[in-house]
Amino acid sequence: MPKTADVLIIGAGVIGLSIAYHLARKQTGLHIVVLEKEKMHGAGSTAQCTGGIRHQFTNPLNIQLTKISYPYFLRFAAEMQYPIYFRKNGYLLLTGSATRLQALREMNERLADLNIAAELLPPDEIARRYPFLHTGDLLGGSFCPLDAYADPYGVVEGYYRQCRRLGVEVLYGTQVDGIITGSGEVKGVRAGGADFYAPVVVNAAGPHLHLVARLAGVDIPAAPFRRQVYVCAPLPAVPPGIPLIADLDTGFYLHVEKNGILLLGGTDRDTSPGLQPAVDRSLLPFFVEKATARIPALEEGQITRIYAGIRSLTPDGLGILGETEVSGFYCAGGFGGNGFMHAPAIGMITACLVLGEKPPLDPSPLSPGRFMSTSLADKALF
Repeated sequence: MPKTADVLIIGAGVIGLSIAYHLARKQTGLHIVVLEKEKMHGAGSTAQCTGGIRHQFTNPLNIQLTKISYPYFLRFAAEMQYPIYFRKNGYLLLTGSATRLQALREMNERLADLNIAAELLPPDEIARRYPFLHTGDLLGGSFCPLDAYADPYGVVEGYYRQCRRLGVEVLYGTQVDGIITGSGEVKGVRAGGADFYAPVVVNAAGPHLHLVARLAGVDIPAAPFRRQVYVCAPLPAVPPGIPLIADLDTGFYLHVEKNGILLLGGTDRDTSPGLQPAVDRSLLPFFVEKATARIPALEEGQITRIYAGIRSLTPDGLGILGETEVSGFYCAGGFGGNGFMHAPAIGMITACLVLGEKPPLDPSPLSPGRFMSTSLADKALF
């Protein structure tokens, strides 16, 4: 016997559960079913996320998405009744490029207009604050003390528990094999050997976003890319409590966990698309070269583990959020490494669109239909 719902959501990662939570919170009695192909929620891209939350973007839309999301993280533990270990250590973005330094300068002007504290730092000030960094090739950097970290597992678990409290049904081991459509409208999905009917289907399938969209005859240019994370034992030269440090020229980043464990990565930006999360050890020498050039003390570092996560990227670097040409079929994904930090905003905006309410910002720049135009926005530098 076919099953029915008011809204079907494909994917129980942080974005899918955020959408379900905001829908259930906005409209009591709405029958929402989340379909997840894995055996537990948050087992896909969210599980490999490093948990960063930043305001420092060259694209103003991304800044606005952080501004919407940030208050949710601040009160998450209290409202969702689950700890997320939120802490504000800031982000420090470094560059030796005159073009990128100018982009940082313009970004800081935008942040100032939005009352977001950030400061441009000259190389000598960066060296004074963070003596473990090699700064001889730098032209400067940008530091925002509001940029922060939250535990991805805690956020997903908090959303899940509140979704269940609000009556959302989550089905595991239920892979979507088809999208049921008719007369230009979505009718439901085929998943786990059963048919589920609903007038609204939200595709929040993470790296599989484009594949699920194709099941409905919708072509979106999102592609999954592997990103490796190198886990390193604590180093005395790299103290805990420092900002997340990102070298914009090489992509290298350093994130220090509360226990001193180092999470490193970002130098594999030019890998080919694919869904396989297998670790590619051939990338290690290039990573080590870039990492030790910026932080010489890493030459003494001990890599204890390497893992890979998959993120979905689009041609213009912005996510995809909105209704497709198939009425009632929405896509929410392609946010790359920003999906976690923007999940509260994505959930809120999607819920507003589904329910016919005005969202907190104009989501048209994120519309799936924008790729039909030849006038895509220039890709952001970072």
